[in-house]
Amino acid sequence: KSMPHKVFGAVATLIGYSVNGLRFFLSFLGGGSVESPPTTPNGLTKRHLERYISWLKLKYPNGSTAKNYYTSFKSLVIVLADYGFVETTTDDLLPPNPFPNNSLSTKDADPLTMGEMQRLLGALKSDLVAIHKGTFLGNGAEAMALMLLIRAARSGINTTPLLEMTRDALKPHPFVPNLRLITTIKRRGKGAQSKAIRQTSLLDEYSAIPLDGVAVLNKALEISQPLVPLASEEIRSYVWLYRSGQRGGENNIVSLTASALYISSKSIC
Repeated sequence: KSMPHKVFGAVATLIGYSVNGLRFFLSFLGGGSVESPPTTPNGLTKRHLERYISWLKLKYPNGSTAKNYYTSFKSLVIVLADYGFVETTTDDLLPPNPFPNNSLSTKDADPLTMGEMQRLLGALKSDLVAIHKGTFLGNGAEAMALMLLIRAARSGINTTPLLEMTRDALKPHPFVPNLRLITTIKRRGKGAQSKAIRQTSLLDEYSAIPLDGVAVLNKALEISQPLVPLASEEIRSYVWLYRSGQRGGENNIVSLTASALYISSKSIC
């Protein structure tokens, strides 16, 4: 029963890898750096990847950008090999450790300070109040994105499991009345993970709008419920459904993706 959703998740992952993985590799091939570029994935050789790595290092000398683009392409190659589009074994195709000591030249993004997190959540809560009152000015993707961000802040669950969370993920806790269990799938963890979240009486100071994580998730389910019968079978079990805002596709029902979340988050900020 869950197979279509797993397939949809795998396809979404493949598309995600293609955004940065394939786009920059095609730019590399189009730049004339390879005399005989491969015409199919199966035509890839280790030499092609070595030349691509050198091209990335010259184009993005700070290290982290080049490594990130290569990692996306490498992940794409591995998935293509899994599907049989690349017959060469990945051990023979992928150069070992092409970015040694990259961590020494790369600085991770600093986590938000307590003050920054409080200001972010305050802004998200203001938008949530507007959603409840019907005065929110953003589009469907932004509405779902802000509720997902609040849900992420409340639970600490990673992006992909949250995006792929199903509509039956929230269940009563078997022992503690004011707790709820939220079940998500962590693909790399090879199975489901359950996290207890607290249902409280936290209200907005100006209106009786509950702001705890359970209430936010229930609001997302309430808003998206009328869209479930209109959605395709692949996504109708997902939580974060909304009407596409693309011209001519207003009646198409889509589910929030990592790229849409990124764009919506920038807009919200």
